[in-house]
Amino acid sequence: MGLYRQKKKTYSGTCGDDMPEVKKQKKRKAFKIKQKVFRSSDPLLSVFMWGVHHSVSQLTHTTIPPLLLPADFKAFSKVSIENYNFNSDNMVAKFKFKEYCPLVFRDLRERFGVKEHVFNQALSGMEPYYESEGDQAREKGHKHFFSKDNRFVVKLFHSEEVEFMHSILNDYHTYVVEKGAKMLLPQYLAMYRITVSGVEHYMVVMRNVLGNNSGLKMHKQYHLKGSTVDREATDKDKSKTNPRLKDVDFLKDEIKIRIGVDRKKEVIEMLESDVKFLSHLKIMDYSILLGIHNVAQGLEEDAEEDQSSSDDLLEGEENNRDGNDIQPMDVDDYADDEEETYDGFMFVSPEEDPNKEVYFFGLIGILTKYNATKRAAHTAKTMKHGAGAEISTVRPESYAKRFLEFMEKAIL
Repeated sequence: MGLYRQKKKTYSGTCGDDMPEVKKQKKRKAFKIKQKVFRSSDPLLSVFMWGVHHSVSQLTHTTIPPLLLPADFKAFSKVSIENYNFNSDNMVAKFKFKEYCPLVFRDLRERFGVKEHVFNQALSGMEPYYESEGDQAREKGHKHFFSKDNRFVVKLFHSEEVEFMHSILNDYHTYVVEKGAKMLLPQYLAMYRITVSGVEHYMVVMRNVLGNNSGLKMHKQYHLKGSTVDREATDKDKSKTNPRLKDVDFLKDEIKIRIGVDRKKEVIEMLESDVKFLSHLKIMDYSILLGIHNVAQGLEEDAEEDQSSSDDLLEGEENNRDGNDIQPMDVDDYADDEEETYDGFMFVSPEEDPNKEVYFFGLIGILTKYNATKRAAHTAKTMKHGAGAEISTVRPESYAKRFLEFMEKAIL
């Protein structure tokens, strides 16, 4: 009798009996788990991308409570990494990432209509960029960078501003719950601390006031505080491609925000409520960031771009005549599975207006408290320019009153 073994089972029989078929075992090839690569020429951006992805991934496995507790406004999550992937081309070997109040900001993102996968993809799936391209942009004093799709802006700031943000976060969250989308305050979406090479960097993520789903170009930009003292752009600033001008420039250019009587009433009511909230917290020195898209100019630029694209296409067809046909890309290659739309900062001039324009504006810079330093600056500027001068450093109540008067005249 013969014995035949297969997978630890024993079979017996005579030589003439049918023998069980012995299958050859396939060799299993070891495979490497595909990892998401967060690569940037700037180590800070690489760690930022990694941190956002890590944070959002962790929160997807966390039950979001129906009601936030006081402890949630003091909570944080922190991770320390050493020798990440052992590959300095992908990531610095050692870094720390800390997220402040993760459940609170997760709730704020939901209230502002920012989906988690959109937030994650925009900030970790594509490398953010500084306003001026270049590896040394941050070292040259740039205080913020943008997501590749321009939906979000990330501001770098000091530890004192983090402390102040913590102190007002509960009030800010309560105000957002009460007002919903009926506000022009900055939309804070996350706050982090990143440590790279022993240096701590504090940052807050906000929705970009000038970012829009239509991809409209800003033909003019203004940074308005309602003050005229030292509020004119320098010649160096004006020489830039798309300069961000100030109050004096706004008045000299005779700019008006033409949105119609009904929309003006709505906007002024929002501003009055927002400014009252800021004054209550002793906050001043905030401003309106205004972007203006001229429709006629935009259509002209689009026509020129279409003509250029047509010329390039004809040239490509000529070069390809003897070769294979060019296959168009599948829309799924670059289409978002669920497009996020938000137009809360966008306002359009009335149909009857001969100079059709689209305006994007919202409040920025609301983390400056009127403290001893600002009181000293107020005294110094008053002595320099006189008691009646419209200096920017004034008490919160005076700042709010002047700011609202300026915006009342600017909006038609």
